Amino acid sequence: MASRLSRSLTQVNRHDFTRLSARAIPRVATVSARAGLLAHRNTRNVAPWPCRVKQANPARYAHAESAPSGGPEVGILDATGYKGSTITEKHWAEQDVGVVDGLIEPQSVLHFVEFITSGILPNGKKTDLALLNADEFALFMAPSSQWAPAPFNKDDLPIVQKAVQRITGPVDLAGVCRIGHNIHFLKRRLWGGLAPVPASRWREKDLSNPKHFSIAHEHLTSVIAVFEYLNLPQIRANMCTTFNKVSGDFCAMQEALNARRMTHGVSGEIDLTALWEEFIRAQYEVMTSTAHSWVLAQVAELRERALDSFNGIKTEDPNTPKMELFTKRWTDLINVTSMADFNIWMSMDGYNGYHAPSEIVAGLHNPDLKNQDKNYGFSKLLMDRLKECIEAQNEAAKVQGPSATESEAARRERISISSVVQDELREKIRGRTPSPQPPAQPWIQQLLRAQEASLSLDPLEREDYGFGLAVYRAANVSDEKWEQLQRNVEAHFSTWVDGVQRADELKPSLKLHWFDGIELGFDPIQPVHAARKHYQEIRSSDEWSHKLAPSVFLLIDHMSVGSYTDEAISATFAKGEGFLEADFQGQVLAVDPDFDESATASETANETAKENAQEASLTYKGRMRILGNLVWSELYPLLMLQSVGLEHLWLQARDHPLKVYTGPTVPSQVEEWKQNNAVKTLMMDSFVEFLKKKDPSLAGKVDVMRKEGSLC
Repeated sequence: MASRLSRSLTQVNRHDFTRLSARAIPRVATVSARAGLLAHRNTRNVAPWPCRVKQANPARYAHAESAPSGGPEVGILDATGYKGSTITEKHWAEQDVGVVDGLIEPQSVLHFVEFITSGILPNGKKTDLALLNADEFALFMAPSSQWAPAPFNKDDLPIVQKAVQRITGPVDLAGVCRIGHNIHFLKRRLWGGLAPVPASRWREKDLSNPKHFSIAHEHLTSVIAVFEYLNLPQIRANMCTTFNKVSGDFCAMQEALNARRMTHGVSGEIDLTALWEEFIRAQYEVMTSTAHSWVLAQVAELRERALDSFNGIKTEDPNTPKMELFTKRWTDLINVTSMADFNIWMSMDGYNGYHAPSEIVAGLHNPDLKNQDKNYGFSKLLMDRLKECIEAQNEAAKVQGPSATESEAARRERISISSVVQDELREKIRGRTPSPQPPAQPWIQQLLRAQEASLSLDPLEREDYGFGLAVYRAANVSDEKWEQLQRNVEAHFSTWVDGVQRADELKPSLKLHWFDGIELGFDPIQPVHAARKHYQEIRSSDEWSHKLAPSVFLLIDHMSVGSYTDEAISATFAKGEGFLEADFQGQVLAVDPDFDESATASETANETAKENAQEASLTYKGRMRILGNLVWSELYPLLMLQSVGLEHLWLQARDHPLKVYTGPTVPSQVEEWKQNNAVKTLMMDSFVEFLKKKDPSLAGKVDVMRKEGSLC
């Protein structure tokens, strides 16, 4: 198993590097003629799914040496050796799978091109700068040698491909870094504007419950770990360098575009370098505001629950076990809040075109942040406020009696002084608090714009467009049971909208398209293979090409059926020590239609032959189980925005007792899963050995099912 996990960075991350640079341009723009037609109709964004753009061969990374964090650039920078702070060290110690991270996400180049056609920034605001003309969109997909007037016609690579290669290398490795998958996954999630754990999912998992405090606290500190990583001096310097190189590429592109406009008699010039700076600045704003506001919101919930438990402690003697536990947790929340205020920043000092403002801008600019840290003054202000509070309560007690100092309200007021003080100090650290109502998540904004643009189409033509997923029936159950299951699945999938801004507007447009594998004659032994073949045929057809996500489809097998119909299955696992009931619900199989089964089988055949079934089941096979209520809220947007691939989601699911993706994981949660899996593996190994003596044929089938991951 160790050999598998220590594969080269290229192998671990190969799907990421071969796909990210190739995606994120709306599919309607893959053919120049179609792009031009739809551009004139204002429907360039009708389809959210991307085309492919050729990029550098990632295999060349295999020859790059890793440089230590902060060391000279002799190869790929390696940040995995960083130990983290006291509250984040657990996350830095859990980097069991290393990946190559594009510090500025590669898909940002492609999202930038979408931005300069729509004018809508990631934060939902509209730029005041000039945008592309309708006929210029396709020029970003073609080398300037094909369209630019001399002397600007010398590039043989399209600007999109050239800019993406600036980020992903492999000639220039300053744009990439080796980091653990756990930190990398959350960084990409935040980059896409998604909360680490949505509010509805947090409540569903009951993470504010004091008995789940360790898991909840680690979710908070995982966010701090991401920004610790992004603010390492060498990482910050490399991000700035990479940004400036891409800015230089766009500068050359704008000169070519403006020269072309002049030769065509088109008035006005475009400033791509200014647009690029504004776009990344808005991107950083979304990332920092999403992370910071989320941490504060969850801390507020945890504080309230902690105060409830504090009220149940009849004495303030610090030496009682209950008081010691409360004090530790309250201190943990104070530390997390402080770390969030001081660490969740994305500085743009040195970025080409960036002009530092004179005032503090939350998450982006505080010229005196280090001095603010040194002169935080929390302890002194806390003692001053506490003294004032006690004096006021004592004065009230002279009139009202002991209740003024001994009541639950009085005790809560005293203990809550710490959060009041932090709120007071926050404006000095982060400036004016942003609007309490954040913009809709970027993926929702993008789909709503596409939905609005499609209204200009003819009603019959409009039917060819949509936002959907294909779902295959692979379980041979009665039609009556199947119809009921379909209703249950649809209902479970739709529960994601609670508390998500503008989700209700988008929800009716998200469609599941059902295909009956039984009627299609799928092999019941290999339904995934049959479904993959069928999907590859239909996804590019006129009927389905603009209705289905091209990079994933869903499949309902017998395990999925059981998860929705047999409550005993979930109940059995949910009772496990430290397990969360919400992590054991109805689930479906998400499948990568482009996964090469034969190549993977050949690559791992020798290793798998030497490994036991449990280790073999930890091999990614182009598919992953996912809770139904996370399909629209996580699977769809993460793949649509190119934030992560299915393999990255699977890495979050591989240690789950049923190998199901339940959202981002944290060390305490995974530790419980691994302990459960170790016991289960021992029992199953003994059972298979017993079967070999009684029924060798059945033992062989069980062993194959375990290696395939269909029997956990």
